[in-house]
Amino acid sequence: MKDDRFVLIGPGNVGLSIASLLVDRGYRCDQVIATSVEQEPRIHKWLPEEVQVTTLEDWTPVNTSIVLVATPDDILSEIAFRLADILDTFSRREGQVIHFSGIQTSDEFHPLRELGFNVASLHPLQTVPSVEIGRVSLLNCPWAFEGDGPELCQQIVADLDGRMVEIAFEAKVPYHLAAVFASNLMIALEDMAVDIAQEAGIEPEQFVDFFGPLISQTIVNFLRKRTAVVISGPIRLKDVSTIEKHIAWMDNADEKYRIVYTELSHYLSELLFAEDVISIESLDTLNQTFEETS
Repeated sequence: MKDDRFVLIGPGNVGLSIASLLVDRGYRCDQVIATSVEQEPRIHKWLPEEVQVTTLEDWTPVNTSIVLVATPDDILSEIAFRLADILDTFSRREGQVIHFSGIQTSDEFHPLRELGFNVASLHPLQTVPSVEIGRVSLLNCPWAFEGDGPELCQQIVADLDGRMVEIAFEAKVPYHLAAVFASNLMIALEDMAVDIAQEAGIEPEQFVDFFGPLISQTIVNFLRKRTAVVISGPIRLKDVSTIEKHIAWMDNADEKYRIVYTELSHYLSELLFAEDVISIESLDTLNQTFEETS
């Protein structure tokens, strides 16, 4: 019989998304530990009414197998020490404590590991801006595992129709940084595009309709074949006059646009050269253009 009873600490978007999906798949949530019992109405919107809501100060552990911790990254260590104090007298120590941080390792929970608990980080590689979205996006997504007890974590991931990849302890930072580049920083670029498009008379509410097909096709092209051959535009065409016009326009715009444009254009030109799409002469010409106008 698989372990299927858990306690959730941290009923935010990620925590409630994961907990409610697990309940849908036959797991039992015994308790939710919140910062305040005033969060109870929101918690019971997603979890059964019989789930007890309490605070860490008032928590009396039950005989559950799994403790899921979905608190902010910067308090994981504090949570670990507080849990260790609470669970030090707990008779059952063969359970597992799992946090969902993408950057913090299982070592954040070393006080619990020293008590005999398995501890792990299990990060869903997905964006969860709300519980509504999380309950959809966390199904069929990849999860990064690091720590103890891979069998239980694999079972949780499988029950959410996902796939688990083990990440080395020392690889958590570059793994998380890659996720930031792939997601949040991409949003920053698109938001810059929204601002610049306004200068062309395209209002923000028109942006998605007008630029959406370009954005969507670019992402589709990249996902199908991650290579320089999907790059189009003036850098691939070595169109120096267009690049000079871009930079000249940015002379009178916010400096951040020029910094981002120049640095990413340098990167793209190096990528095109590395994949033999442009020659060394073209690379030198492009780099000279960026340097002369920077």
